Amino acid sequence: EWLAQARRQLAGLIGATSSHCIAMGSSGTHVLNAALLGLLQNGDHVISTQAEHNSVLRPLHMLKQSRGIQVDFVPCDEVGWVDVQRASKCLRPNTRWIVVGHASNVTGAVQDLSAWSMLAKQCGARLIVDASQTLGYLPIDVQEAGIDVLAAAGHKGLQALPGTGLLYLCSELHPQLQPLMTGGTGVHSELIDGGCDWPMSVEVGNLNLPGVISMAVAAGELQSEWSQGKTNKWRIAVQRLRSGLQSMAGIRVLGQSAQPAQQTATDWIGVVSIMVDRWDVHELAIVLDSAYGIEARSGLHCAALIHDALGTGQSGGTLRLSPGHHTTIQEVDLVLTAMAEIVGA
Repeated sequence: EWLAQARRQLAGLIGATSSHCIAMGSSGTHVLNAALLGLLQNGDHVISTQAEHNSVLRPLHMLKQSRGIQVDFVPCDEVGWVDVQRASKCLRPNTRWIVVGHASNVTGAVQDLSAWSMLAKQCGARLIVDASQTLGYLPIDVQEAGIDVLAAAGHKGLQALPGTGLLYLCSELHPQLQPLMTGGTGVHSELIDGGCDWPMSVEVGNLNLPGVISMAVAAGELQSEWSQGKTNKWRIAVQRLRSGLQSMAGIRVLGQSAQPAQQTATDWIGVVSIMVDRWDVHELAIVLDSAYGIEARSGLHCAALIHDALGTGQSGGTLRLSPGHHTTIQEVDLVLTAMAEIVGA
């Protein structure tokens, strides 16, 4: 019953026409691999982007080697945005899939899914969206956005337990998905060739029941909040953090456009990456943790290609701060005070 409820709640959250289109997974990485390895075939041409997480980049790279798929990674700009017009120049007669992350986990920049959906329709391709960074923060309607496949982790904006993920697959693709793993499913146990039908093609083996329960509860609570208009409460803290850091000399906020007047608060999720003059990002993370009790992540953030556009690869990446649903203004001000002391502002 909890599994059925989780499917219903998640389907309602993303605007799916049926709860049968939802499968549960163990992580965003799991469901992305299930989709990419289960759908892409030899000879397929795929358009993706330089801004993707390694959970997209690495399966696509592996499929290039093992199945001979062809992939074009469209460059992003210094903000982390990808121009769909540039992507349109990569179209080929065998373009079957477009794979795009809804938002960058390095800069926080949000891609225009409507434009990507139009491109997919233009060439008859299917649109696969990695919503791990946005699910729970930004409303997503798979029908309205023209999304054929949506994969996401459950522990981020959705606030479910770690070790959870969901995969939405439009009904037309259910028969095409080849299983990532096979084994026990609890049905047709007399058959050794059973267990490949959707959603068992993803949910083989024992599911993480506590995680499933957390997904059901989290999705239900989020829908209740959104029905009351509480969709943007996290933006205040994020905007205060971004603007406060941008005002300090010696701090570069990654993703800051050269034309900030053209940006709005809706262009970003709660990811703020910075570089600080004369500071190694890893040493800076240690100082923030040990001296101020502030946890931040330093490095390349499992995103191999975007640092070419940002110019941060050779310096070891960025320092990333990630305000969430429950981040307070007081906590943001603590970070700003710490950074002011560090840079001597």
